[in-house]
Amino acid sequence: MDSADPPRSARRAHALLAPAIERTRDHDEADLSAVAAPDGTALFFCRTDSRAEGGSTRRRGGAEADDWLSDFILTGDGGVPLAGLTGIDHVALAQPFDYYDEATLFYRAVLGLRTRSSGEFAAPFGLVRTRTVASEADRVRLVLHGTVLRRGSWAPGVPDPQHVAFATDDIVASARAMRERRVPLLSVPDNYYDDLDARVELPAETLAALREYGILYDADEAGEFFHFCTEVLGSRVFFEVVQRVGDYAGYGAANAPVRMAAHRAARRGR
Repeated sequence: MDSADPPRSARRAHALLAPAIERTRDHDEADLSAVAAPDGTALFFCRTDSRAEGGSTRRRGGAEADDWLSDFILTGDGGVPLAGLTGIDHVALAQPFDYYDEATLFYRAVLGLRTRSSGEFAAPFGLVRTRTVASEADRVRLVLHGTVLRRGSWAPGVPDPQHVAFATDDIVASARAMRERRVPLLSVPDNYYDDLDARVELPAETLAALREYGILYDADEAGEFFHFCTEVLGSRVFFEVVQRVGDYAGYGAANAPVRMAAHRAARRGR
């Protein structure tokens, strides 16, 4: 979490009884303050780049205290972001049912985020609750989701998948670039696009591109939303790429059951 004063943000979180997280780090890694959310998610307070602000930097054991970017090797193609990604649109965090409301209070109190929307949708294995919390200008968006009750053999092998959604200005170009790089994109069944064609008047070339790259579509009175996902990577994380057109403020919840079914099919196929 970007902060103008990470130690002060951490002290405020501690004053609100958020437990500190003790970290093990190498001598050349950034020393970041971290607290735990109710479900155990680690929340780090850091500056995007302390050197860019023109201020002095403090060093601890050879690492700049706030310069977390130095822990990573950033790459690109001639200064152009890989796959056309422009930033993070939102982060989706799975919440155990018992912590769902507590998590909302935590992010409102500790980070000052505001509740934007709440809803429910029927997943293949039970009812899923969702709640969005965001900053004033929507620079930070968190989607909290939890399953009230799981039933039947459909309960997924990955109980609570979480994901990071990246933004793009050209969803088709991003999907094409990722496929060329052999990113394991999620396959969407053809009948989704047959149904979409029956419900929504989209240009034939747009529908063909969505079908080819497994891109999902949603729209409301304010705008349109295009998104595609990777398969689940590792134990419980996948990535999403989204393009917002107009003032669409949702997250494509209407497509969530389709995405869940596709993820299950991909896991069973492996």
